[in-house]
Amino acid sequence: MQILLYSDLHVEFTPFHPPEMVADLVVLAGDISLQSRGVLWANETFKAPVVYCAGNHECYKGHIDRTIEKMRAAAAPHVHVLENESWVFGNVRFLVGTAWTDFSATGDTVAASVTCGRVMNDFKMIRADSNYRRLRPADLVAKNHATREFLSQELSRPFTGKTFVVTHHAPMAEVAGDEQDGHVSAAYYNRWHSLVERADYWAFGHTHLSVDTVLGGCRLLSNQRGYPGEDCGFDPFKLIEIN
Repeated sequence: MQILLYSDLHVEFTPFHPPEMVADLVVLAGDISLQSRGVLWANETFKAPVVYCAGNHECYKGHIDRTIEKMRAAAAPHVHVLENESWVFGNVRFLVGTAWTDFSATGDTVAASVTCGRVMNDFKMIRADSNYRRLRPADLVAKNHATREFLSQELSRPFTGKTFVVTHHAPMAEVAGDEQDGHVSAAYYNRWHSLVERADYWAFGHTHLSVDTVLGGCRLLSNQRGYPGEDCGFDPFKLIEIN
């Protein structure tokens, strides 16, 4: 199976036209565009099945829960918008969730929550709850716990094929790079080493650093275009072969 992997394309800033390639499946690990526009782009751009994991930017100018609903409603039959859901294609089980962080990665959850709540655009650009108030760090902690519980349960279920996890946020610091420092970095990665060790593949985005490495027996992958003019190590031809 040949899987084409992209994330952080940010076509809301600059269009992106993938090269002509033959792939059995496309994985989009978030931050393709705002709200359902990335889904509409995927509908038209790809003929192969698509696994789409929402990033934080998909929720910009929208509601953290309603955005997922709108993305699903906009998706063509071959585009699968998944959030804390599993999907099997061939001999591969995909476990998908945005994996917002719980701000614990730097060792001081309170300090990280306060810092990120003050400086991160997520808390200015995303709405939550029934009254569409501004997003709060506590909202993301709850989302984080839900995704971790989902992944833990699914990874405990026997499966004879390969398990491919797709998140937007990075699962561990070791693959997140060093662009962000201090408590702000707690908004970019989790400390999910025990989950990583139970997966065969783990694709993510958000860090604007492309990686392809093996840790704990799991192949960790990201292929991120980033913002205009940014060098993230992006490869428009990035294919992952799974036997």
